[in-house]
Amino acid sequence: MKHSYCDGAIICNCLFHEKVQYNVSNEKISAIFNGSGSVVGYAEADTANHINSGFCSWYINDQFIDMFCEKTVQMLGRKQTVSIKTPVGILSSELFIDRSHAGVFAVYQVLERKDDANITVGCTYDNIKKLRIYSDGNATIEPDNSAVYLHLPVGTDQLIVYLTFEELDGFDVTNEYAMAQNEYIKELASISVPEGLSEMEKALFYSAYFCALENYKVKGDFRCFMAGHRYLLPMRTYYRDSYYTVLPMYNGQTHMVREQILTLAKGISPDGNCPSAVKSDYSAWWGNHYDSPSFLAMMLYDYIHYTKDTDFLYTLIDGMALYEKAAAAIKKLSTFADSTGLLYKDGLYNKRDWADEVNRNGYVTYNEILYSRALFCLSKMAAILGKDADALMYESRFKEVKEAINRELWDEGLGYYINYKTPQYTERNLSIDTVFACIFGIADDEKAVRMLNNMEALLESKNNPAVRCKDFGVMSVYPFYVGANAACNKSTQPYNYHNGANWPYLSAIYAYAKRKYGMEYKYALESWFEYNIAQGNYTPIEYFSPLCEDGSLLQAWSGTAAFVLDEKLSLNFWD
Repeated sequence: MKHSYCDGAIICNCLFHEKVQYNVSNEKISAIFNGSGSVVGYAEADTANHINSGFCSWYINDQFIDMFCEKTVQMLGRKQTVSIKTPVGILSSELFIDRSHAGVFAVYQVLERKDDANITVGCTYDNIKKLRIYSDGNATIEPDNSAVYLHLPVGTDQLIVYLTFEELDGFDVTNEYAMAQNEYIKELASISVPEGLSEMEKALFYSAYFCALENYKVKGDFRCFMAGHRYLLPMRTYYRDSYYTVLPMYNGQTHMVREQILTLAKGISPDGNCPSAVKSDYSAWWGNHYDSPSFLAMMLYDYIHYTKDTDFLYTLIDGMALYEKAAAAIKKLSTFADSTGLLYKDGLYNKRDWADEVNRNGYVTYNEILYSRALFCLSKMAAILGKDADALMYESRFKEVKEAINRELWDEGLGYYINYKTPQYTERNLSIDTVFACIFGIADDEKAVRMLNNMEALLESKNNPAVRCKDFGVMSVYPFYVGANAACNKSTQPYNYHNGANWPYLSAIYAYAKRKYGMEYKYALESWFEYNIAQGNYTPIEYFSPLCEDGSLLQAWSGTAAFVLDEKLSLNFWD
């Protein structure tokens, strides 16, 4: 397959039989298109309505088209367009969803028709008995028990259909399509694209931006970002995932950031318990995580610092102001701190942070850095509210934790912060999640530069001579975890999941840190995108390596790359 980029679109030139999977999502549904005009996946959030497989078959005079026809597939935003070259003309399909409808629009066309051949499109879905298929006046639909056949005889060069699980009275497909198409155009035009980007970078920006935007879901007052396609049943939003997901949304979508904070705050119990995620009924999903409380405080401060909307801190959630919610969560988290001021993760198999397949316990540098930043954020918010005693207390604790991180977790010989340590064991590998020390001012300039140079040498696969597979960008950790008790599931294997796979959201954060210190950063920011395009992954991926199965696509926090590319937004965001 050949790939190119034009005005933000990803373009694939290949043969009809070659799959070109493209994931899309909106406020109600997620769907997957496969590059032939077929919807191969479709799920409504928080319901059992779904399609797990589908096929689109094109016929010319009742004969299946040549499987080796050339086709061009264009992907941008929530739309995939396919143009198939045949002897009778160009057979075209356009599949897309708008921002809010719970269904998929499909437009089938014959362009440059050369003779009077009859064209038929056969659509087969595994859940077709539950589907509702609405059509425009041009469509002749012939259903059977497993498929719908759409006929485009001479004189009918276009037909529009709409696939949904909803019963819709008086649904005018032509008008609804025109409005949805207009909305799609307006949505694209509303996005402020950074200046000076190459065609590839523009495609990366749109792909990453939409990856975040499309995961925004609405169910009553539950308005927030899902982590990705795999997190719709039960519908839930994560504290850590959403922290990164909202970063590019400061470009034009600050109302969504605001709604995300309100939703997360409702998931905090009165005594400050903070789970990994919040379900659509506001109940907890896997409680008491060591990074979640910090992300809430950080997100709240980022929002009021960027928007200057300090009144937002007074907003009441369950009778508590947002500031009080964040403070309660950090107060509860602080009960895990010991005499050093650092958090202590007790228990050999304690996996309650982002690396939830690794048995990191004791002092975990990643959690300590986030905790210190949360204390800093609370000190600033307390000062804004005129709570001077609280501001001084949080500032003092921030300095205490910062000093302890550098005393207990910096390894002068290695030139970076160790991963974690207990009285019995110290994990001295270099984990990419410690890069926040360079961004949040935990490391002084000398430490930051040493650490980033070591990350460049050890984590960038092109530079590490011990990496025996092909270059795939930035690894999440090196050396790999070893030992039977080090990790579980996928992370027991080198190059997999938390044990050395590439996580694009962390690669983007690492790129941000390198740019801050004047280092080459575009390899970290962009190489994962081009690598995955070459692999046929056309929406941002969760994690990957040459030696593991791909993570899920359209993974929301992988949209972080759009934030970093947008220098006008991101350059001094955390200063």
